[in-house]
Amino acid sequence: MNTITIVAPVLIMLIIGVICRKTAMLSQTGVNNIKKFITTFALPLTIFHAVATAEYNKDVLLVFGMMLAVVIIAFLLGFALKGLVKEPYRKYFPYIMTIYEGGMIAYPLYQSLCGTEQMSNIAIIDVPCGVFAFGIYFGMLTMTDQGTKVSGKQLLLNALKTPTFVALLLGLLVGSLGLMNHFLATDVSQVYMAVKDMLTAPLSAMILLCVGYEFQLEKSSIGMCLKTVLVRFVIQVALLVVVIFLARKWGLSEFMQIGLIIYIMTLPSLCLSSFVKNEEAGKYMSTTSSLYMFITLVAYIVLASILG
Repeated sequence: MNTITIVAPVLIMLIIGVICRKTAMLSQTGVNNIKKFITTFALPLTIFHAVATAEYNKDVLLVFGMMLAVVIIAFLLGFALKGLVKEPYRKYFPYIMTIYEGGMIAYPLYQSLCGTEQMSNIAIIDVPCGVFAFGIYFGMLTMTDQGTKVSGKQLLLNALKTPTFVALLLGLLVGSLGLMNHFLATDVSQVYMAVKDMLTAPLSAMILLCVGYEFQLEKSSIGMCLKTVLVRFVIQVALLVVVIFLARKWGLSEFMQIGLIIYIMTLPSLCLSSFVKNEEAGKYMSTTSSLYMFITLVAYIVLASILG
């Protein structure tokens, strides 16, 4: 495996995204439309197929429980440590300590290292995080920003309006019942596969283009963001050490271990700022995610070098 051939396309697509912003080749509206296509069609279909075709066994249950514990523990640690930052950032601090940019970053990075045929591994890792994120996390973030009481009913309604979350649940249902294997054995499945391949083939390129376009650093909050990045990094490394220890103890596959490393080293969700109306908070979140991108890329390059 040639490390350069794996890393270079990722970096080049990110740079192209930056160039598109600098030269106004793409507008923010255009990028938003690309992201809407990704989150409405391409990404939900990718997640559905990966989850529906996954092999459900004891290892899957272990990964599900382990990753659910990881996101919840990181979230609780964020509340315990939020005094490290000042207002108006303090109440947003716990939300940056947990959740990962699975669809936009972890998926394409994992695919470039392990190939499309192994995508079910990263999807399984993403499932508990997706359930937590779309079922609880994003709803809580919106309510925290608005200063309203957290409502379980509203959290559920918000989750059911999210295509990615719905695709995840459908994939779990179809996969756990073994329906997908029966469907793929029929002639009709050839049409499904052709459509899926056409829709999802440019996914990685489109995602990385959008990430590069929206890469930004706000000088006004960079000091607070650097502190936040450091705290998240320490928390995630500590959790990763435990996760890899358990993964090896349980005999999880090498591909699954690679997925766990990439996923846990991935930056916070890039859409965090879209859930808040406070301008300073939005800059704080987007700048922190942008800075954490460097950690994600370094971890990816090191992992690619080791595998190479």
